[in-house]
Parts: sequence; C-alpha cells; structure tokens
Amino acid sequence: MRNKVLILIFFMLFAFIAHADVHESDVILSTSPKYPNPNQNVTATISTNATDLNKANIHWSINGKEFIVGVGKKNFSFDMGGVGESLTIQARIDTIDGQSIVKNILTTPAEVDMLWEGDDSYSPPFYKGKTLVPEEGTFKVVAMPNLTTKYGHMNPENLSYSWILDSKSQPSDSGWGKNYLILKNSYLDDNNIVEVTASDISGSTNAGGKITLNTVNPEIYFYKNDPKFGILYNNIVGNGFNLDTGGATFIAEPYFFSPKNIDSPNLNFNWIINGSQTSTPTPKNVLSIKPNPNESGTAKIRLTITNIKTLSQTLTKEFNVNF
Repeated sequence: MRNKVLILIFFMLFAFIAHADVHESDVILSTSPKYPNPNQNVTATISTNATDLNKANIHWSINGKEFIVGVGKKNFSFDMGGVGESLTIQARIDTIDGQSIVKNILTTPAEVDMLWEGDDSYSPPFYKGKTLVPEEGTFKVVAMPNLTTKYGHMNPENLSYSWILDSKSQPSDSGWGKNYLILKNSYLDDNNIVEVTASDISGSTNAGGKITLNTVNPEIYFYKNDPKFGILYNNIVGNGFNLDTGGATFIAEPYFFSPKNIDSPNLNFNWIINGSQTSTPTPKNVLSIKPNPNESGTAKIRLTITNIKTLSQTLTKEFNVNF
C-alpha cells in the first residue's frame, strides 16, 4: 500500500512539473558575441530548464519582422547593421503544453579600437617608429570606443570602462572615464590578453574590445658621434670599423630596453675592451676610444646592459674596430 501511495505522489509531481507555468524570467536570451561590432554576424541563443525547448515551436523576429520559425530552433544567426543601428531580437517560445513565452534583447553594434604603446621602453631621440616592449616591460593600452545612440556619438570620456587582464578583472583600473590600462609583463607570460567593456551611464549601450600583447627582444645598436655632424643615426657601426689616429666616440642605443631613462641607477652598463673591463663612462652609453701612437691592430668592444630590477633583462652586443 505504501508503495502505491509513493507511485501516485510521483506521478502527481510529474504532472505538476510538466504543466507548471513557464515565466519570462525562466528563459535566458543571449547573443554571441555579447557586444557585437558593426556588420558582424551574431548568433542569438535561448536556454531554460523550465521547459523542453527541443519540443517547443520557436519564432525568431528582428524589429517585429519574423525571420525563422521551427521546432527546437534554439539558435538564430543574423547580421548587425552599422554603428548605432539597434536591433530588437525577439524569441517567442510556444511550449508543447500550450504556453507562450516572449523574450526580447536589444543589440546595438559598437566597436572599441585598442591602441597600445611601450610605457617605459627606450628609443633614441627623434625615433619615428613605435616603441615596443621587452619581457618584463610595461604596456599602456588605450580604449577608443565608437558608440552612437539616438542622441548622437558618445564622448569616450563620458563612459565607464571595465578592464580584464589575462581573464582577471582589474577593478582598481576600471571605472568612469578610465579609458587606459597600464600593465607590466611577467617573464612567465608568453603574452598578455587585455579586454575592455565600455558602457554609458545607463548600461544600455555597451561595446567590447580585446587585444593580445606580445613582447620583443631588445637590441643594442652602436653609432658614431661625429664632432661636426653629431650622432650618425643613418649608419650603424659594425665589425671592422676603422679608427683614425684621433680615435672615435661611440653611442650605444638599447632599443626597447627598459626603463626608458638610460641614466636610471637600475641600469648597469658594463664596457669591456679586449677582455678588460673599463670604468663606466658618463653618460653610461657613450664610449670614447683612442689608439696609442704608432700602434695598430684590432680591438673588440663588448657592452652588456642589465636591468637589476628584473630577472630577464640582460643584453649583450660587441663589435671590432681596426686601428
């Protein structure tokens, strides 16, 4: 008798669950990507544990116009319009037991350009290229959002920014008007992945961006400092440089080494000539040599630069001079 009662209760519960009301809050309607770019292909998806969507008749509409309908159609792909062209995506679910649930989501295409630069990397004066970042160096990433609403283009300074670094949120660097992130690379990282979400004060207009940052190997280049013309940046000094009797002054430029202040006490410059260490010159990256009268031969000049505050930043370069 007890078993019969339990069986009866089970079927009553099953019948109740099978015919329980499904509410709009029970259904999740999402898009991938979450923050689409203009003209990007997007997939909308519905999910719920409150009813069997595989048996439901699902209608998909954009701005009130029905595009697709079918049993178990849990996904719907569509193309976004231009910047600021909002689309209202609607999913109407007709369940097997006769209920109808409507779910809407508003999508507005926007984009965020991600710009970066070396925040503390060295490059010579008047260098026209982009300053790159070495291992254990520092990046500065700037978000440049392009958000447009019915009121017009939004000022990037009037947006809130949420930063994520290597899948970890950065709350202290996020907030109103904080459109840049400064980060230091670790010698353990192959690269760094930075993500940002920019949103208006209501949170209804959002845009996301993502960028992968890679470090480079710094390089030392030597140049001659000519008494008349100054530093000859158009001619790199290499092996076989010929000294005249008056000698020469060489400038060592450690491209993309850090910090960018090469006079920093954290940087050691170790000059070695023919195996013998010389006293550190002033400035540290300038070496003047002059052969003794009536001597001839070859001198090997070697420079090692070390950032004593890092584990990996050591750089060595050498060249030969003939006299």
